[in-house]
Amino acid sequence: MALAFAMTEPHLSAPPASPMRTCIATGVEGAPETMIRFVVGPEGEVVPDLARRLPGRGMWVRAERAALERAVEKKLFSRAARAPVKASADLVDRVERLLLERVLGDLGGARRAGRAVAGFVKVEQMIGRHQAGLLVVAEDADGDGLQKLRATGLPLERLADAAALGGIFGREQAVYVAIARDDAGGAFIERISVGAARWRGFRLNGAG
Repeated sequence: MALAFAMTEPHLSAPPASPMRTCIATGVEGAPETMIRFVVGPEGEVVPDLARRLPGRGMWVRAERAALERAVEKKLFSRAARAPVKASADLVDRVERLLLERVLGDLGGARRAGRAVAGFVKVEQMIGRHQAGLLVVAEDADGDGLQKLRATGLPLERLADAAALGGIFGREQAVYVAIARDDAGGAFIERISVGAARWRGFRLNGAG
């Protein structure tokens, strides 16, 4: 007599969602990915923790320039820490710089791994070989080249200026960059895309 077994799918459950965090400046809850974590350093100073790994009780601010400006201006870090803490006058600009350095570091990693090219001709060649998974274009780019890349339908992120991108590739300027889509499951593409959007979102959400 045949026995019937109930078949189950072992890995259908969704991964647990990250705990929601509350922004000390706006009171709005959000996922950690939408915020920036800060901790109190050894000297009582506010320290940004972009990687969310530093020890200590985290204080969370939406990844928006205006929100961080409010937290600094209203001394909300001291309120959140329940103790006097120092938020430096350049904290907002420093966070913006760190966000940019972080994504440029990932782009540099893609270049060293042979997964990124710069220059319109090389970008076109990677697209023609159906290898490109993400296009990165300098914020100051404009004109026919930008329109041609947009017409490909590939994901496109605006990032930094041509000089900053050029520094990654050992050249004076780089306006157009492409990242290959077949690197270890797309790890470079995901990090660069998320990082560029995070940096740009921080800058665009300024006060006033």
